[in-house]
Amino acid sequence: MTATPLLRLLMLGAALTVTGCATPDAPSASERASCETGAVRLTQDFSTAPDYACERTGDSAFELVVIPEDPDINPSPWYAFDLHAERAGEARVALDYPEYRHRYQPRVELEGGHWAALPEDAVIVSEDRQRATLTVDIAPGATRIGAQEVISLADRADWRATFAERTGMSRSVIGESRQGRPIEALSRPAASPEAPLIIILGGQHPPEVPGVLGLRAFLDALFEREVNSSVLDGYQWLILPDLNPDGIEHGHWRHNTGGLDLNRDWGPFTQPETAAAFAAIEAQITDGHAPYLLLDFHATRRDVLYTPPDAAALTPFAFSEDWIAVIEEEWDSETPAFDRGPSHNVGMPTSKTWFADTYAAPGVTVEYGDNTDRDRITNLSQTAARALVRYLDEAE
Repeated sequence: MTATPLLRLLMLGAALTVTGCATPDAPSASERASCETGAVRLTQDFSTAPDYACERTGDSAFELVVIPEDPDINPSPWYAFDLHAERAGEARVALDYPEYRHRYQPRVELEGGHWAALPEDAVIVSEDRQRATLTVDIAPGATRIGAQEVISLADRADWRATFAERTGMSRSVIGESRQGRPIEALSRPAASPEAPLIIILGGQHPPEVPGVLGLRAFLDALFEREVNSSVLDGYQWLILPDLNPDGIEHGHWRHNTGGLDLNRDWGPFTQPETAAAFAAIEAQITDGHAPYLLLDFHATRRDVLYTPPDAAALTPFAFSEDWIAVIEEEWDSETPAFDRGPSHNVGMPTSKTWFADTYAAPGVTVEYGDNTDRDRITNLSQTAARALVRYLDEAE
């Protein structure tokens, strides 16, 4: 007999009670078969797709039990799946969140790799937000649905290669993830062997796709304009765009496959991903490049910059205040480009805090909203990049 979602939840709860931090068991073969056969099918067998328990509830209706890779995790309930159909029609997918709430507006992949949010009337969310039902018009073939745009590891590798070729950057593998996936760095040498070091990070938290889009638009605007070259040449650049490849591959909400939030491992460096990043940074310092700035790209519920306090004894002093002032000049709007959260979180092992505590240089977390319009993300990123060039130029 196929277990109901409630029974599976009870079984999961019992397992977690016994094992403490156990990863939820993968769905059984019979559970998969109920969804992966028939004229309309649901599959989760691609890069970034989690492996949730699935139950068929009708000829073209399904239910997924959306649970994290580990218990007691940041509420970032990612989902991604394919619907396959022999003919055009309508499919319905219920997302059941046993202990969490629906967060991400579902998106559908269109022709040409473009993505669009499902219409509001196609998503019914329960009052307690622990269940969301999606109604999707499907064409013959496969239709991909995701909590955000699906950007696979192959897509990310292609982007890094294309970007490096376009900008003349060097590519190097600085280490491997716990499961042996390469962690790649992009770098741009400075004109001077003693130029300050600027570090740009991304991809620590798998579902934070707006951060990926923002990082790419920021880098495009920063490095693809010849007019910027003379300014950028004064700095050594180290870019790590996809720091958590295992978590991305498996559709994790937050963690790597070591069960840890990588942005809580800066300082301890217990995981190979953060240890590789630290080694790459230290190698640059050993070569004579003093740490100057770290930017770490993420996504949350709003567009916000988490910065050190302006009075913090960092060099350059009051970087965030000055950079944001230039951003606002470039933005030229009555509404701010980003909100700001000026806090230091002393001792907290995040990248920005570790960087400031260790090197007395500013670290900033750049966050984009989960549902921020994608054109706005591009505009924000381009504005922030122009402002950084202006800041660096004036600092010279």
